[in-house]
Amino acid sequence: MFFTNKVTHNPRLLFWGRVLVEAKTLSAVIVMFYLHRDVNLNQVFYLSIVWSLTSLATEVPSGYLADHIGRKRTILLGVILLFVSQFLMFFAHGFWQFVLSFIFLSSSFSCFSGTEEALLYESLKEMGQEREMNTRNGKLLSARSLPDIFLPVIGAFVAKDLLESQFQILMTANMMMTIIAFLIFCSLTEPQHIQEVKKQETGIFAQSIKTICGEPWLLKVAFNKLLVFIAVFIAWRMTQPLLSQYGFGVEMLGIFYVIFQGLEFCASWFAGWIECRVKTAHLITTSTMAIMTLLTLAMISPHPWIVFFSFAIGLPLYGLRDPVFSRAVNKRIQSKSRATTLSNLNVIKGVLDIPFLFLAGWLSTFSLLYPLVLSVCLCFIALIFFPIRSRELES
Repeated sequence: MFFTNKVTHNPRLLFWGRVLVEAKTLSAVIVMFYLHRDVNLNQVFYLSIVWSLTSLATEVPSGYLADHIGRKRTILLGVILLFVSQFLMFFAHGFWQFVLSFIFLSSSFSCFSGTEEALLYESLKEMGQEREMNTRNGKLLSARSLPDIFLPVIGAFVAKDLLESQFQILMTANMMMTIIAFLIFCSLTEPQHIQEVKKQETGIFAQSIKTICGEPWLLKVAFNKLLVFIAVFIAWRMTQPLLSQYGFGVEMLGIFYVIFQGLEFCASWFAGWIECRVKTAHLITTSTMAIMTLLTLAMISPHPWIVFFSFAIGLPLYGLRDPVFSRAVNKRIQSKSRATTLSNLNVIKGVLDIPFLFLAGWLSTFSLLYPLVLSVCLCFIALIFFPIRSRELES
């Protein structure tokens, strides 16, 4: 009973730890920061490719590590790697120095990827509340947006002149919040059946592959989810230079991120409530169509404010998708190989990222609008070639 009581704190600890890990004070001016530190716009996309290549190398090992030594230790390792990345970024100038920072940053993300989700699901299962996974995971995902509801405005105000000293203040704040996140994650408790995994270490990776091969639907979901994610990510990378081109200043970029992240927070937080009233497959399809429509509007409209609100409303809609995918995927995966299986599925993201981000970087050298064309095409591919149907979700 005492052990179960401790496990009940995990969802709250995961939420607040994630809030601090995601507390990025540079969000509203991050592209401007890269340009200030001698990184070109197309190189910003190439840094994302470095992220993806590192993810390919670390995603599966980190998932296996989570199943092998425990979710908590893997999450703590992720926080340590994040701090190292932030420390390196504090001094980085030029593309190649940022490459090293991004390698640590991507490795950190790999430690979290699938691990938090697996720990949350196992904790809920320990409490007999796994049916609440959509709602609880939606709230956990909303933690990624919560800090950005107010931090971008603060960051934009502090870095309004885009001076080196102003950027350093913001990066120091990021490192301090990472240290606090580490202390919060230290209080996590491993559910009992995760501890039993240590007695069943052999066959974890083989079981994860068997699960994916036995459930081809998992691959279909992965492609649908990740193609739209990449589309949104490419569009997000273009918002700062595009809005700046339309005459919006640093302060307005901060306000944009408040609107954007506020809506994304609401989308993730209320995803479970919305799914109870709208069929899951319909929600996934409709959100994709809405994202595609609003990105098209941002691409063709000559009016700055239409572009502003098309991005601010369209990009957060992705927040509706992750939680509703999560429970359907988790219930098809065995406990002992859950983190490894989720990591194997996330490897697909690394594979897809490389060609599409390289193409986006190349297109950006011709026009800031061309990467948006690619984003719209990716959404279209997800809708046509990897549609999600109700009968597949209910099976």
